Amino acid sequence: MEAANNILKGIRVLAFTTGYAGPYAGRLLANYGAEVIKIESKKGGLDTFRHYGQHKDIDEAPRFIECNLGVRSLAINLKHPTGAKLIRELAGKADAVLQNFRPRVLDKLGLGDDDLRKVNPKLVIVKLPGFGTEGPKSSYGTWGFNLTAFSGITYLWNHPEQDRPIGSQGVYPDHLGFVLGPTMLMAALLNSRRTGKGVTIDLAQIEGTAAVLGTTYLETSVNGDDPKPKGNHYALAAPHGVYRCQGEDRWCVISVRTEEEWKNFCRVIGRAELLSDPRFATLQARVQHRAELDAIVREWTEARPSEEIMNKCQSAGVPGSMVQTGADLLQDPQLRHRDFFSPFKESLIGPFEISRAGFKFKGMEEEPLKLPARFGADNEQILTELLGYDKATIEKWQQEEVLT
Repeated sequence: MEAANNILKGIRVLAFTTGYAGPYAGRLLANYGAEVIKIESKKGGLDTFRHYGQHKDIDEAPRFIECNLGVRSLAINLKHPTGAKLIRELAGKADAVLQNFRPRVLDKLGLGDDDLRKVNPKLVIVKLPGFGTEGPKSSYGTWGFNLTAFSGITYLWNHPEQDRPIGSQGVYPDHLGFVLGPTMLMAALLNSRRTGKGVTIDLAQIEGTAAVLGTTYLETSVNGDDPKPKGNHYALAAPHGVYRCQGEDRWCVISVRTEEEWKNFCRVIGRAELLSDPRFATLQARVQHRAELDAIVREWTEARPSEEIMNKCQSAGVPGSMVQTGADLLQDPQLRHRDFFSPFKESLIGPFEISRAGFKFKGMEEEPLKLPARFGADNEQILTELLGYDKATIEKWQQEEVLT
């Protein structure tokens, strides 16, 4: 059976990436067969995630490993004239460039779009800056949380009774960026092969994130309303929320929208008399008396384990789920059934399991993921096989700190 991991075989990507969005975009491409060459230097330009955690070796940071699985490593000092020259030569052998540096960093090194396309007119360039490469805020510093706030997510991801936005530890702009980046890269590659012309994609993470709030903008544009945080409430469902369960810090979610779901839910919790209660006679009435209804639901959920509640609701056709922790996810039978995790028996940080991409190619097998290459491990092979340099020249460049 053909392996899904080879589906992008033959595509070569030069990756100037750091942090989350750019490296993870490279990982997705590499995990499905693209040759992704990550370019870094100890002279400036190391991935910031190499310094996350308590490790001593820059190759041992768990967050770096997670985001760079399957990626090759080329250590080149881009500030050295020879280093920049080698990158231009590699651009002539590549299909695409992926980068999430601040705007114009590569331009100042003689590696801007025009410099690279002089050697490869078909080159696709994908940029993942926080605010985009143009505009009055394009030079703003970005680090996950301020992008989440700027995009509108932090404000809306909140409860109306809170006196300030709480937000989430999830860096949603990065997550959207590393999905949209490879998607647009592949679309641009198809165009490049059809037309013979390269294209640059300017993927501002704030725009990618703000775009998912389409209804919010529509309400303001059409009605003049400025949507407020709604917490766990929803105008078209009741009960609808997160409810405490038996045990320490255990929770479940329940959402009842239709009359059929409401009837089934009343039977599940053993409260058939609620069906004749005028406070809950219609969805509108249930939404209006949400507080009384939530108190009834909590009385039922607090006496039961969250998994039991999920199973009983689901068996009755009522959308419900336990609120899973990281430990729950690792043991979850649904994820296990779908081979969601890729195991590593040996690594610099010991054995571990890590999530795959989150989708499957039906009819194709997926091989185990590969660890990232150690820093600079592919220097000699890349410079020899792709650019034709001999070992003596490479050793000379190492002494001159071109390759570091």
